[in-house]
Amino acid sequence: MTSPSQDTVDYQTRACVVLWSALTLLWAVLVLLLVTGLISLPQAGLDWEAAGPAGLTSCLAVCAAVSLISFITGQVTGNVSQVDKLWSIVPVVYTGLFAFQSCTPRLLLMFLVTASWGTRLTYNFWRRGGYSWPPWAGEEDYRWAYVRKWPVLNTQIGWFLFNLLFISIYQHFLLLALTLPALSAALADTDLNIFDLAVTLTILGLVLIESVADQQQEEFQNEKWRRIRNGDTLNHPYSTGFVNWGLFSMSRHPNYLAEQLIWFFFYLFSTAATGQWVNHTMLGSFLLILLFQGSTKLSESITSEKYPDYKKYKQQVSMFLGNLWTLGRSYPAVIVKED
Repeated sequence: MTSPSQDTVDYQTRACVVLWSALTLLWAVLVLLLVTGLISLPQAGLDWEAAGPAGLTSCLAVCAAVSLISFITGQVTGNVSQVDKLWSIVPVVYTGLFAFQSCTPRLLLMFLVTASWGTRLTYNFWRRGGYSWPPWAGEEDYRWAYVRKWPVLNTQIGWFLFNLLFISIYQHFLLLALTLPALSAALADTDLNIFDLAVTLTILGLVLIESVADQQQEEFQNEKWRRIRNGDTLNHPYSTGFVNWGLFSMSRHPNYLAEQLIWFFFYLFSTAATGQWVNHTMLGSFLLILLFQGSTKLSESITSEKYPDYKKYKQQVSMFLGNLWTLGRSYPAVIVKED
């Protein structure tokens, strides 16, 4: 495996900056058209009594089953990262169930973008060793070892309840909640419009940006560990220990930013269907954003202890929404400044 070149990283990053800027312009124009009344959204009420036949009952059954399986498997094996193996799969199943129950053009479109997201994320999880045989084996998320040391959670009953209530039940509920805009689309059943097209293009664009960010991170870590195994000198940027070039020179977590935005825009499918900017199905994207705030801070606290330069990196680069509109000639690794 060859070392990733700066030219390759620059090309990838410039393409993402252009795409990010184009998506920003798209939504600026779309909002302007909506505000001026040149375009409008359909107005439709939601009959929540029809939610069960529209697919919610089936999704709840699947959610309960995978929650129970994840909990039992985690308890028996001691590896509580069972939800991680299903994270990119069950939302596709839920959206597919909604689309199967109410086969409309909008729901088929929502299934398509969800399947695109899930396929990419599943592949990324697989290539990083997330899947193994038997399926309940494999490495546990390194962060759980730190969480297990927290007060109350360092007791047997505390960890038992945490695995049951948060890791297994809450996280699977969150994955179901993320797909509930498909329920709004099923209940409203209005025609496709330009808003659907904008949401679809945005989600696919964000999936591409997330893919590039994951690829840059993967290549950086692979090269770093190749040099370590070979006893080679770790010069900059590999000496820092963490990726900080390309997209990561503008945002500490561009992949996490894209992930959160993907599900925010997925929620906007419900707006395209109903004309309602706020409805109950926004809960999933809101909870996901909250989860990312906590999990990212935990990850960064661990990284800061492991790599001293990370604290300086945090001072120079934003956590999520950095200046991703910067179209530069090169995006080299961040030069860690001396105090």
